[in-house]
Amino acid sequence: MDTLATVLLLVGAYLFGAIPTSFWMARLIRGIDIRRYGSGNVGISNFARHVGRKWAVAIIIFDVAIKGPLPVLLASSKALDLGIGVEVAAGVAVILGHNWSVFIGFSGGRGMGTVLGVVGSLSFLLVWLYLLTSFTIWAATWWATGRRDSSVSWIVSAAILPVYTVLIDLPIEVTYYALIFLAITMAKRATSNDPSYWKEVDGVCARMKLLAVRIIFDRDTLSRESWVGRRPSQDQ
Repeated sequence: MDTLATVLLLVGAYLFGAIPTSFWMARLIRGIDIRRYGSGNVGISNFARHVGRKWAVAIIIFDVAIKGPLPVLLASSKALDLGIGVEVAAGVAVILGHNWSVFIGFSGGRGMGTVLGVVGSLSFLLVWLYLLTSFTIWAATWWATGRRDSSVSWIVSAAILPVYTVLIDLPIEVTYYALIFLAITMAKRATSNDPSYWKEVDGVCARMKLLAVRIIFDRDTLSRESWVGRRPSQDQ
């Protein structure tokens, strides 16, 4: 019974995470495919920039308060009580669904709001350490360069997250979650930007440089302004 419940929960967590809220709302509100604008990311930042910040608030609330926590809380509920291992697996499943949604051809967002919901469900202290680190790095980057670029702060915070799990003595399963989340984040950034950029780059060194830019800055160019402002040719 526990095995069946676990399988159903994980499949449900993936499908729940795969709900492409930003994509559907962009279609509904502006009639656009958000994947063809700016970074091409089906996520909050790109959605807010090309559809509207006020609508983005509702998506943030859904991702952080419902999409991320619900599968984890179900796994830990008295009705199921499947244990910390399944809680972690459910968190991973919902992030995989968000990042590679079956409903939109296995594209998706970066899952940061969903991740916050999952992390908060696993450890309230951990999510605050994660946010504090992200904000500190973001503020330092803004002060040093004058650029409000959150991509660097998120990846560095994700890299530090496993360390926090050890320092505050969380179950080893949560450390595994933090490591898997870091791997998912790097894989998503490395593979989901504009494929034409990768094809145009020639040589091992040039491709390694592009890969580093993707993982650190989550884009294909060092110029954030030109990247996030891209639009389909008919809208230029």
